[in-house]
Amino acid sequence: MNINIKVFDKMNKEAIEQKEEEYLNQIEYFIKDNLDWILKRLKSKNEIKNDWINIFKATAREAYDKASELDVGAERVFHNLFGRFQMLQVNSTPIGADLMFETYDSIIHIDIKTTTDSNPADFGGKIQIGQNQTSYRVNKTNRGNPYPFKASLPTFYSNGKICLTYIIQIIYNNDEDKPKIISLFSIPNGALYDTYGDCVNAGKHKKELNKLNSRGDIRFLYKDASKFENLNNKPSRIKVIYPDNPSVDILKKYLGIKKL
Repeated sequence: MNINIKVFDKMNKEAIEQKEEEYLNQIEYFIKDNLDWILKRLKSKNEIKNDWINIFKATAREAYDKASELDVGAERVFHNLFGRFQMLQVNSTPIGADLMFETYDSIIHIDIKTTTDSNPADFGGKIQIGQNQTSYRVNKTNRGNPYPFKASLPTFYSNGKICLTYIIQIIYNNDEDKPKIISLFSIPNGALYDTYGDCVNAGKHKKELNKLNSRGDIRFLYKDASKFENLNNKPSRIKVIYPDNPSVDILKKYLGIKKL
């Protein structure tokens, strides 16, 4: 069901979530339809690993088992992929996620996150999000600790289009060809704060406030915002792209949930 968000009051929670779910499903379908190509391109680095591995280890900011070999490469793969998605037109604004597109009714941000399975601080029901990757603003963490975070994205753009934000997360082991899991998340629009509240933990960035008088990032607790709470049947905000039919153990270990 296609709903033009412009005909709704901007605070109509159901309409916002219908639009979030609509594009979540379209993005999921597109990625799964190209999954074989994605997996092939993600492991292409291994064919020439001897040419870069020593430099990577010497310059990595973390220990090798926690350093993401795919940090830059995965962004290249998905940039290449989404260039084929004809429904999405690229937008040139400097403030936005890794991938930023425009449709007739929405401006869509998609950020690519990669982490190794030796770095549980970055998965298991939470994911790091920067100011340019969300419209969700908070003043405190889920534990009640003060945490001023001013999202750089608006809930609605001045041209009337809704801001939609999604995360693609790839968890893998540097010594293996295939990822442990590839997931897709719909991060709630900031206008839905009354529904999801302070579902965040402190981020990675330094504690000092930046030039926007804000902390630089949050760890969004998607395990606490895993459903479209304002929609009938409360469909999941989380899609597992790979593997197909993940086990309960995989869901618990990497996503911090028991079922989708």
